[in-house]
Amino acid sequence: MFSINLEDLKRTLDKEKKSRIVFTYSTIGIQLAATVTAFIVGGYKLDEYLDKSPVFITIGAFVGMAIGFYHLIRQLRDIDQQDKGERNKERKKWL
Repeated sequence: MFSINLEDLKRTLDKEKKSRIVFTYSTIGIQLAATVTAFIVGGYKLDEYLDKSPVFITIGAFVGMAIGFYHLIRQLRDIDQQDKGERNKERKKWL
C-alpha cells in the first residue's frame, strides 16, 4: 500500500535544504539593506530637523554600514559553524 522510495525522499530533503539556504542568505542581504536604509533615513530626518544638510545623513550612512556589515559577518560565521557541525555529525555516523 504505502512504500517509500529512498531516492525521492533524498531529493525532497535536498530541495528543502537548498530552499532553506536560499532563504537564509536572502534575509541576510535584506537585513543589511534595511539597516543601512534605516540609518540613512534617520540621518535625513535629523538633518531636516536641525537644518544641517549632509552631516547626519553621512554619519547615518557610515554607522548603518558598520552595524550592517558587523551583523552580516556575525551571521555568516554562525552559518559556517552550523555547517561544520552538520558535517562533523555526518562524519561521525560513518566512523
